[in-house]
Amino acid sequence: MAERALTGPRRLIQDIPEYQGLYTVEFPNYKGWTNEGLPNALMYETYIDMGGLTLDDLTFVPQGSELQDPGRYVYDVGGAGYPTVDVEVLDIISQERLTLTDIDTNLTLGNSPGMMETTEDFTQILMGNYRVMVVPNTSGLGISLLIPQTGSTFGSGEATAASRLWVYRVVRINGLKSETHTLKIPASRFILVGTTLEEDDLPYMMRLKRSFELGTQG
Repeated sequence: MAERALTGPRRLIQDIPEYQGLYTVEFPNYKGWTNEGLPNALMYETYIDMGGLTLDDLTFVPQGSELQDPGRYVYDVGGAGYPTVDVEVLDIISQERLTLTDIDTNLTLGNSPGMMETTEDFTQILMGNYRVMVVPNTSGLGISLLIPQTGSTFGSGEATAASRLWVYRVVRINGLKSETHTLKIPASRFILVGTTLEEDDLPYMMRLKRSFELGTQG
């Protein structure tokens, strides 16, 4: 008899490496972080494999999420002076695969993934966290430690039958940049807790259909 995936409480974990890069005409790719040819943005993409659950026709119901990012966010101008930049940081778990180009374009208009003017449906974004970080202008001595200025959460916490949950860290640097500027982002960890359950056939088939449609639209 084939072994089945277990129902009940489940904790999903995905680790993301740190980033360090010196700006030239863009911030360079590093340890899986990519710029997709953009001069002002970076993204790390990975996924949580849910195939073991979908093979057994099980549904995952999120109940809470956490981002762990201990360490320092740094924007160093390479000497005396004050960085005239702000840094947007987005952390996302999605049923739909995203692109940095689309995210960057929508952020310019004030839209995070899953919001009204984007191509993603609200239910596609299971977890989202948005922050703006700035360097406090306390002196002219090149202080470079980024601190959160504003932040908010977004996402649906929708139950899912998707075979993959896509995990993203996105960093977007706004303002004047030069070849002496260095960006440092600490390593992080996504934690998504929830319950795995077996639904009745009709509700599950409808959810599976919905997950497939959301995962292929756009």
